[in-house]
Amino acid sequence: MKKFFLVLGIMILTFVIYIFFINTNGFKIVEDAIAVENLPDSFDDFKIVQFSDLLIGSTKSVEDLDSITQSINNVEPDLIVFTGDLIASDYELSDEEVQTIKDYLSSLDCSLYKYAIIGDNDIDNIDLYKEILNDSGFILLDDQSTYIFYGDKTPIKLTGITNANKISDALYIADELETFYNIVITHEPDNIEAIAEYDVNLVLAGHSLLGQIRIPFWGGILKKDGANIYLDHHYKVNNTDMFVSAGLGTENVNIRVFNKPTINLYRLQKAN
Repeated sequence: MKKFFLVLGIMILTFVIYIFFINTNGFKIVEDAIAVENLPDSFDDFKIVQFSDLLIGSTKSVEDLDSITQSINNVEPDLIVFTGDLIASDYELSDEEVQTIKDYLSSLDCSLYKYAIIGDNDIDNIDLYKEILNDSGFILLDDQSTYIFYGDKTPIKLTGITNANKISDALYIADELETFYNIVITHEPDNIEAIAEYDVNLVLAGHSLLGQIRIPFWGGILKKDGANIYLDHHYKVNNTDMFVSAGLGTENVNIRVFNKPTINLYRLQKAN
């Protein structure tokens, strides 16, 4: 009888570890409040949702977009950003899957705009990626900047970085309006090394999957080009805050350890 309960206990423990610490299914919403000096009243509690690294064809499928889009819409974001890697580079979508992706991404709703950048896996399917984004109402920022106005004369500047060598050009906008906050979205977190040299307040990145396999009190262990240094969720580099999403899919090894897939919610709030 003791052996039975021992075996049962081991089975239950194994099941719990798999469900909560190793399983790649599902996701959680991680929320961060970001204190901003001189935040205009109209932007107080401004909500930005970031989702990243879907890598459809890995551990996330087209069908998973149902719960993902519903969860994003439930938080009623003001701005949505996708920080790259929509499709696993070795996965070929059917025409039906392409249309389903467009339908789900089109259903994403926010009070302002939906933006996206190019990830390393997107380059292998760049024409299809651009088609999906365009047909889904996303604006691609490919080494480009734009202004985000929200009931106030002073906007946020939003820049999408594809190539770290083009940061200076990407940050340039001809009319150069005064801004109170500058945000950069980039796929590879190691780009912060170059970005932090400029007047940037916030960087949102993906790609690293936070090391995919994380060891408690140690951190992520799987490194790759563009994510060799920054494998945790938050960093302060010079005067720039960077948040890195754990992403939703997987890459190379279809497993996550102590690293549940995430959708990220950021709230801009007045600094005390």
